[in-house]
Amino acid sequence: MFRIVVAVLVALLAVQARAQVTGSATFVSDYRFRGTSLSDDRPAAQLAFDADWPSTGWYAGGMMSNVRLDSSHAAQLLGYAGYVRRLNADLSWEGGVRYTRFTGGESYAYAEAYTGLTFRQLVGRIYYAPNYFNAGYATWYAELNDSIALSGKWYAFAHAGYLRRAGDVAEYHVSRFRSDVRAGIGLTLQPWDIQLSWTTAHGAPDVALGYPSAAGTSRNAWVFSVAYAW
Repeated sequence: MFRIVVAVLVALLAVQARAQVTGSATFVSDYRFRGTSLSDDRPAAQLAFDADWPSTGWYAGGMMSNVRLDSSHAAQLLGYAGYVRRLNADLSWEGGVRYTRFTGGESYAYAEAYTGLTFRQLVGRIYYAPNYFNAGYATWYAELNDSIALSGKWYAFAHAGYLRRAGDVAEYHVSRFRSDVRAGIGLTLQPWDIQLSWTTAHGAPDVALGYPSAAGTSRNAWVFSVAYAW
């Protein structure tokens, strides 16, 4: 899967159409991924970039973040590439692949393929990872994301996700499912964006899903973030 991501990125760079490139730098009080803290309930700094080729429908991008895995500091490196097609004024379809790995002794490297639909501000996606966090089993993850404008520069946003892992979980005596929810408010002060949200997760524990161990992390947390975009 990693070779597929690289091949797609190389193909995109070869496209003659000029790309529209944007980027952002973000500080978060806790880096939460699908309800799990990848920063051990601690702050994290992140850099991201996106490149779009509007005339072709192709896009690509990447993200870097400091993390804390297995009680050690590390960095997450994520790259993705995809294709989006507008079906009508309100509805669009997309599909793509992404690859994630971490620095340190254990890379936890894995790839995912995804597809989704966007209707106005509502975004729904389904992800499939054949070897989630390099733990030896596949997972499916479905999510819905939405946002709504409030008064002035304020807005509200929400996320709901549901993960199912394959393989035997009898040794853990737990469920193979997990749900996560995130909701909050944001303030846009271009080029700054400020958010405060509440996140929670229910179901299978981190160890049953292949996530790196982070003793003492909470399933419920307030998360504050400040992002600067260019």
